[in-house]
Amino acid sequence: MTVTSKEQAWNEVNKIFPTDYEQDLSSTSRAGYPIYRSTADGHYYDYICDLGNRLEVNLSNGKTINVWIEEPAAEATEEPKEQESEATMEQRQDVAKRLQRLTYYYTVEYVKELENKAKEDAAVKAMQANPSGELKMMVCTAENNAKVMMDCMKDTIRAVEILTDAAQDVDVWMLAGITAMIDKVNELRGIPFDLPTSICGLLCAQYR
Repeated sequence: MTVTSKEQAWNEVNKIFPTDYEQDLSSTSRAGYPIYRSTADGHYYDYICDLGNRLEVNLSNGKTINVWIEEPAAEATEEPKEQESEATMEQRQDVAKRLQRLTYYYTVEYVKELENKAKEDAAVKAMQANPSGELKMMVCTAENNAKVMMDCMKDTIRAVEILTDAAQDVDVWMLAGITAMIDKVNELRGIPFDLPTSICGLLCAQYR
């Protein structure tokens, strides 16, 4: 939904949000923007992100609602192009912040796979050190999984670099596509490993 002031945006959020809420200082510090979380038991995953030009309401049932804040339409003049450019850059930075959260997720998964690889290597050495004479087979997956996570991180970082570089042209439809991807992922509550590649494809990163 779209409103014309921050006050109206919070009024709409209060109609949607199921419980009382307060600012989560720890989450705010990590994210770099205000996060307000439910104060009710069992509602930890009900929270609100204040992203400047919109309030993002995330509910524990997987639903995400964005309340966009847009200035009332003004009469056409000869200067709206400069104002439009500034608004687009702000939207790009908002999307970039969401992608930075993806980078953190993939980094955590990468570290887990490195730990799994260490366990696999130790298991192989133990088998080699104690030959029993019988045929044994071990399927090792951690090394390849770690490579996949590294590719995910590289693609996500590349997308953030494009979005935050004012010299790079990014169309509004690209931002809309990336936002739709992330919103659907939030709804499905599962982050696919081909998401960063898809985002880079939408940004035409391979041609820049």
